[in-house]
Amino acid sequence: MRKRATYFKLLVMAMMAILVLAGCGKSSSDGAKTKTTGTRVIKTAAGKVKIPTHPKRIVTNVYTGDVASLGAHVVGATSIDFASPYLSKSQKKGMTNLGLTMKPEAVLKLKPDLIVTSNESDVKTLKKIAPVVYIPYGTTGNIKQTATKFGQILNRQKQAQKWITKFETEAKAQKQRLIKSGITPAKTTIGIYDMQNGKLFVDGAKWGRGGQALVTGLGFKLPAAIQKIDKGPGFQQVSLEALKKYSADWLFFTNTTNSQSNNKQAISDLKANPVWKSLPAVKSGQVVQLPENKMYYFDPNAVYQQLKLVTDAMLKKAK
Repeated sequence: MRKRATYFKLLVMAMMAILVLAGCGKSSSDGAKTKTTGTRVIKTAAGKVKIPTHPKRIVTNVYTGDVASLGAHVVGATSIDFASPYLSKSQKKGMTNLGLTMKPEAVLKLKPDLIVTSNESDVKTLKKIAPVVYIPYGTTGNIKQTATKFGQILNRQKQAQKWITKFETEAKAQKQRLIKSGITPAKTTIGIYDMQNGKLFVDGAKWGRGGQALVTGLGFKLPAAIQKIDKGPGFQQVSLEALKKYSADWLFFTNTTNSQSNNKQAISDLKANPVWKSLPAVKSGQVVQLPENKMYYFDPNAVYQQLKLVTDAMLKKAK
């Protein structure tokens, strides 16, 4: 009788242990599921938004490179982003070109779990499809701050820090190349100029065109007049007569246009203008013109590669 009672007790204890283990397993499984498929709330320019803890299918406008550079999966991007030469084949795998704008019908087909955009109007038109993170253009700070911001949004802080370390290492290496050739970034000013449809613009460091690589990465300085633009609107149209005010030791020039004929004449007029010819950088041959498609983009992938691009161009001019 005692043996049967003992056996019964052991059987009950064994069954309880199995139930406990099963419960733990389920709890652990549920916890893992919550961790990978849960949601969290973040603050955006359009207010608080509930987004996936780990977004898996992201649609982007303007910020495709920022998202892809941290290893997140972009399933749809607007055409200008899609054309970036800095997106790798693996990053573009499975990525759909949405055209100039994010049309709701096209976005819906991609079944995104997160949408990131620079257009405020997208919040209203797309929020029923997936959570929308609205980030106004030019508000993400310097490139390291940008990587940090997207690391927080995408819950990829480790990837963001890894990129920052990689960026700082490359920037240091390229800076040493410049210093060895006699160019000291900390004592040298740069100006960034862009011809758009016959109009000349001066850009700050956070408006693409290599500004992040030159200033944040390599440590070049902006002249006082351009610093005001950088802290303000980020870019400013200028007349040829006022160009001396925005002069610098080195001038970086890009040609952005929808009408090549307009720009061709405008650039010809610019180079023939006495004010342009009188600029110290022009006289000393320190004007660098780089391909617009290589300089337009300002995401982490682009800025990292622009470090070597601008350094090579300067060293070529300095010979």
